[in-house]
Amino acid sequence: MMSATPRRRAILPRLALACGLLAALAGCVGFGDSGGGGLAPGLTASMATPGANLDRPSALGLLNQYRGTVGAPALTDDPSLDAQAQSLAAAYARSGKAPAMPAGLLGMRASAGYANFAETFSGWRNSPADAAVLGTAGARRAGLAAVYDPSSAYGVYWMLILAG
Repeated sequence: MMSATPRRRAILPRLALACGLLAALAGCVGFGDSGGGGLAPGLTASMATPGANLDRPSALGLLNQYRGTVGAPALTDDPSLDAQAQSLAAAYARSGKAPAMPAGLLGMRASAGYANFAETFSGWRNSPADAAVLGTAGARRAGLAAVYDPSSAYGVYWMLILAG
């Protein structure tokens, strides 16, 4: 068996990193694919503008596609949880500190600084702690919100809450 030359050994880590990045990008395109080879427009729409509205059905669809890959049941949108998530995200934007999870919820994810849901979801999916919450098996209902505050440190604040 032939051993790798020093030059080949130096290239191998770069090649592995490039392959990993390509796989990550391919994974982003696969979730939420609407048949056109990309993400649904509502998932990439910027929330960093006054009056921007989150495309909740597309966002929930993306979350449910992910949950399906980890064996968790689908979530349904819950308007009361959406209102609670909106309130929590607004408090996060005002204070700059992620709020504590309210009693009675099974999971909560908060993020700031991502302009659209696709970026936010990608961040959550790629963090082991966040991904574990996304796949909470007992969750059946979800509330989701995005709040834009141009005078805040991060601009856009995201909140996902899960309940049974």
